[in-house]
Amino acid sequence: MTDSPQVVTVLGATRNFFKVGHYTLRRLAADAPQLTLRLAIPEARIAGRAVSDIDVQLRDWEPTEPASLIEALAGTETMLMVPPIDRRVDVGGMYVRAAQKAGVQRIVCLGIQFARDHCTMAGEAAALETLLEKSGIAFDVVRLPMFLENILYQCQSIATAGSFTFPVDADRLFSYISCEDAAELFCRKILSPDSVDLSGTLMSHHAQATCDLWASALSQACGRPITFVRQTDEHFVTSLAKYGMHPSAAAQVLGLWGRIGAEGDAPATRTAEHLLGRPSTDLESWTTAHACCFGPEFASCPHPHPPTQHMFGPA
Repeated sequence: MTDSPQVVTVLGATRNFFKVGHYTLRRLAADAPQLTLRLAIPEARIAGRAVSDIDVQLRDWEPTEPASLIEALAGTETMLMVPPIDRRVDVGGMYVRAAQKAGVQRIVCLGIQFARDHCTMAGEAAALETLLEKSGIAFDVVRLPMFLENILYQCQSIATAGSFTFPVDADRLFSYISCEDAAELFCRKILSPDSVDLSGTLMSHHAQATCDLWASALSQACGRPITFVRQTDEHFVTSLAKYGMHPSAAAQVLGLWGRIGAEGDAPATRTAEHLLGRPSTDLESWTTAHACCFGPEFASCPHPHPPTQHMFGPA
């Protein structure tokens, strides 16, 4: 051990930095000022604007040059790894190899809720977990359901048209978690790695929800009718393309929703609530707290929102 501050790095491949990485860095900055925090992401200075008010090192790396990622990770003790949807195994494998060469001691990796054979994305996530198992680095793959923050891509539609949409039936149950709760779990793992096991069990709110329920919660929070309209598969893929997502990645996300629609989502658990030592955030409370995100002034509300274009091209 040395007397130098522990370096915690959030590693990602896209500008999609309004969700768990953003919340994790902010929580660590508040709760553990002794840490050195780092954001390692292509065009880091663009994504880093979201955390310009806290002390975070920004490290660029070039997706076509693995050596640049090794340099960006130099000195990192713990890495929060946010693998991309597209080419998850190839890109995630590059992350793992760079972490090995940089001497990273622990990885907290975002996973999904389903087992290997349930959908294409689950198979990719399982293959990446196999690479982590072989790496020799201590790791947790955190099984996560839908983030409530995913609806923030639809702020404009809710504000102007009074509607939102997903490619699933209105009464289909899905599991969920807020990014803030997920970030708190990650921070506990980072600060006390031996006392928290985030692998295995789904980290979710203890109850599931439906889009009908969400429409009701939005209507209550906004004081006007908000409706849910089931999205066609074609429209869903097109909507993701607006954010720069590649067709193969969009197909994987659609497959995830297809699995939920056909077979049901992974059952909710109370594991997150137990580890947090408090009730996890329910959909109604989250929606009420984020009501400003769904009104005419949504663009200037204080909550993090997705950038207009946040995906990067293939390596």
